[in-house]
Order: sequence, then C-alpha cells, then structure tokens
Amino acid sequence: MIYSVKTDPGLVRPNNEDSACIVENKSGDLFLMVLDGMGGHCRGDAASHLAMEIISEKMLNTDKFLSYSSMKATLLKTIKKANKEVNLLGSSKLEYLDMGTTLCLVAIRKDKTLLCNVGDSRCYILINGQLCQVSEDQTYVQFLYKTGKIKKEEMDTHPKRHVLMNALGTYPSLSVATTEITNAYDAILLCSDGLYNMLSDQEIEDVLNIETLSTSDKIDLLISRANKKGGKDNIAIVLMEDR
Repeated sequence: MIYSVKTDPGLVRPNNEDSACIVENKSGDLFLMVLDGMGGHCRGDAASHLAMEIISEKMLNTDKFLSYSSMKATLLKTIKKANKEVNLLGSSKLEYLDMGTTLCLVAIRKDKTLLCNVGDSRCYILINGQLCQVSEDQTYVQFLYKTGKIKKEEMDTHPKRHVLMNALGTYPSLSVATTEITNAYDAILLCSDGLYNMLSDQEIEDVLNIETLSTSDKIDLLISRANKKGGKDNIAIVLMEDR
C-alpha cells in the first residue's frame, strides 16, 4: 500500500481550515482522516486540528486492537471525546463560538475497513477502474433528495446545498455514521468538498486511473485541476493505493 496526504487553501479562502493525516500504529493498522473545519476567522482551523490531534494520538498510541469490534468501539469513543473537547472549547471562548468540523475517517485492518463519517467530507473507493462513493453526505439537500422533496439534478444548485445536518463539535453529543468496507478496492480516497465541488466524479476517476503518475502526483493533479476551475474552497485529500 502506498499513501499520500495533502491540503491546499484554494484560491478564494484566506485561511486553510481543512486538516488531513495518516496514522499507522505498531500493529500496522492504518487510520486515514480528512476534516473540514467551519466557523471562519480560524475557528474552523482550530476545530479540525484539535479533533485530528485527539483522534490520531489515541490511534497511534494504541499498539494493538484485539479485534475489529474492539477497534471500532475505541474509535467511536475517541471520536465522541473529540466532539466534547471541540464543543467545550467552542462554548468557553467567544472567539471559538459555533466552530465545528466534518470528519471522514477510514480505519484499515488486514481483515476489513471501517468508515466513520460526520458531515459532508467524502470517502470514495476505486475498484477495477470504477470510482464509487461510499460515504453519504450528511447535508440538508441529501435529506431533501432521500425524502423525495427534490430531484438529484437540483442538488448542486439548491440554495441550501451547503447546510450540514451533522458536524463534530457543534453540539455536546454526536452521531457517527459507520460503514464496513471489504478490502477489495484498488484505491481509497478521502476528500473535503473543496475537491468534489470543483471536479466531477468522472474527472476524479480519470486522474486516479493515470498509471504513470505516483500517488502523490495524483493528489497534486487533483488539486491543480480543482484550482483551475476556481478553487473556491480549501482542499484536503488522502489517497491510498494498492500498488
């Protein structure tokens, strides 16, 4: 497995509030994370960094999980601890009021992969050259679409398309969506909306299928193409390939 990670401020936002990292413990378990902070004036930056530090430190310092279920339980407990810490900071200091962050996290063990999702950062997998979105956006327009209130083609232009239904740190308690993924994919990609709002799934798929590019170069090309289309938001990408 080869993996790489990068964030970019884009061309419009004054600050980069996205965070991303890859953590590997002594047992070889991998933890990939993308977080998209919100709140403005660096509050989103504080939220995404604090949550990432709490989760990554716990996963790095846990040498071995006895089972997949114990890893899942520890991970969910740690994510909820991060939520409480971010919420506490946001509630105790005026400059951090209402801050929060998305979280898209993948935990990869030898037997299976676990996706934990909060908000609208995304997880994709590539199988036989085909890109597939595994995570589900926790947004108001996704809710409207699932309940039949709007059509799929209306989602990209809806006036409330950026409204989140869930975020880490905005409330004292947190709901985390989990999905189990079989380890049959050729690549796994995590990204913030700064990428997928600029590039279509087909455009992302095309880059991932360029065999002559390294994993790191693919991330650079994705960011470059997103910025050429306007770079309207911060961009965070984690890419892991089986090569």
